[in-house]
Amino acid sequence: MPKQTLPGVTTVTFPRALVNAFLVEADVLTLIDTGTPGGVDKITAAIRGAGHGERDLARIVLTHRHSDHAANAAALARVTGAAVLCSPGDAPYIREGTEQPRPRPATPLGRLMVPYVKRSLPWSLSAVDVEDGLVGDAMVGPFRVIDTPGHTAGHVSLLWTDQGVLFAGDAAAHITSLGPHPAADDPPTARQSFASLGQLGFDAACFGHGRPLIGAAPRFRAAAG
Repeated sequence: MPKQTLPGVTTVTFPRALVNAFLVEADVLTLIDTGTPGGVDKITAAIRGAGHGERDLARIVLTHRHSDHAANAAALARVTGAAVLCSPGDAPYIREGTEQPRPRPATPLGRLMVPYVKRSLPWSLSAVDVEDGLVGDAMVGPFRVIDTPGHTAGHVSLLWTDQGVLFAGDAAAHITSLGPHPAADDPPTARQSFASLGQLGFDAACFGHGRPLIGAAPRFRAAAG
């Protein structure tokens, strides 16, 4: 069931990949990531449960191109009329639906996860027109774009500056503990991106995978060593 995780933030969790999407009542109703394939009804139910109509969704922001985060973007854009935004680095895979590279293990847990992920998720998307303006320090409404490459080349995180909330996507995970996501295209760069997040000013962190954290920034710094 969708639940309000923080004021103005409804979390929609998809059991297939234990992945979260976030419906955010910001300057306009914004969806951050879209969940695993076939999840359109779950997202639209969350929109209605938050007291909105489907056409109230104005913005879909994709932290990156993987199908557990971006698979429903095309269908949701058709249903809601929302604009879809992503980074220039990941845009071709989303705009054209081209085959994606597979990630590598980035942590000990990743050695267990990656073979399953490679088998269980599709590695191309339904093509959708996207705006590729998510570049470092750009503002999208109240969200500051943070370049966090490594998990994918074009991965971005979002800092909701008004509320002090970081949406980390897969630049960080809070599964068994806080750290870099267990899988990455470029693990050393992913570790650097994770460490850089701890230098930002935020109180709460929401993750693509795992539980939210309050008082989060010092815990990022501690986890990065």
